[in-house]
Amino acid sequence: MDTSEKKSLDQLLSLIRQELTNPYEVLGLRQNASLEQVKKAYFALVREFPPERDPIAFKKIRAAYEAVRTPEAKAATDLFLLHAPPPYTPDSPPPAPILEYQQSDWLVLARAYSDLGEVDFRKDYRDIKI
Repeated sequence: MDTSEKKSLDQLLSLIRQELTNPYEVLGLRQNASLEQVKKAYFALVREFPPERDPIAFKKIRAAYEAVRTPEAKAATDLFLLHAPPPYTPDSPPPAPILEYQQSDWLVLARAYSDLGEVDFRKDYRDIKI
């Protein structure tokens, strides 16, 4: 595969990734479809949606076909489809922590969130016998 083919393949794969469409769904195939089945499905869809009648659908079909046309492109597409989607991020950011405490507030918080006030430390110390 020369550099121009690789460049066009990378451009088409980036188009597929941007639209987040599964090329197998566009072609109406399963992911384990053979290259011959991919070719038959592509030509059937091109007959149904020619570029003169529906150019947007034709572009999607063509990009999907280019993404799975060769064994190398099919492997790259399958690898892309294996990755999980990005994690969910809520619309609003989490609230900022309140860092404006007085020194006396730290002691109140330490007593409130710990059991240090309830622990009897006297039994931890023993008399030293010399």
